[in-house]
Amino acid sequence: MLAKDSNAQWFVLTSKPREEQRAFDNLTSQGYEAFLPKIAKVKKLKGIKAVSSEPLFPNYLFILLDKQVANFNAIRSTRGVGSFVRFGMNQATIDDSIIMSIKQSLNTGEQEKTLDELLNYSQGEKVEITTGPFKGLQAIYQTKDGLERSILMVKMLGQDNQVVVNNQEFEKSS
Repeated sequence: MLAKDSNAQWFVLTSKPREEQRAFDNLTSQGYEAFLPKIAKVKKLKGIKAVSSEPLFPNYLFILLDKQVANFNAIRSTRGVGSFVRFGMNQATIDDSIIMSIKQSLNTGEQEKTLDELLNYSQGEKVEITTGPFKGLQAIYQTKDGLERSILMVKMLGQDNQVVVNNQEFEKSS
């Protein structure tokens, strides 16, 4: 629908709540060039930590349009799209160099990180045990014990004790 030419600009769209991907898919299927930056995040689903690809800017995405020929009403009525971001009477635009910079930053392999890489703990870091017999206790991260367990230092009954805990059963303290 749109060949990238000198009149094309990146516009900022809002999506309906948690429908960024739906808006992106529908816009691209209509032939528009859209951009939905995503990053890898650790999510806890049913008590299990997993890597999830989440929008970098929740409820926002970008679309490349030529203002002279674009049908703004058709875009606004696309499933998943909320509306154009506006400043007064003007739609918000983003400079092409900013979009390229975001794309370049995301192309460093961030999306392909494993759970282990995202949950890298440092020795001496404070953690909280979230499930199991030690639930609610604060601990100090010591080291890994294989792929799925770690050794934590837990203070119990006035003594420091090393315990082996499944990696799914603790998280960083805030």
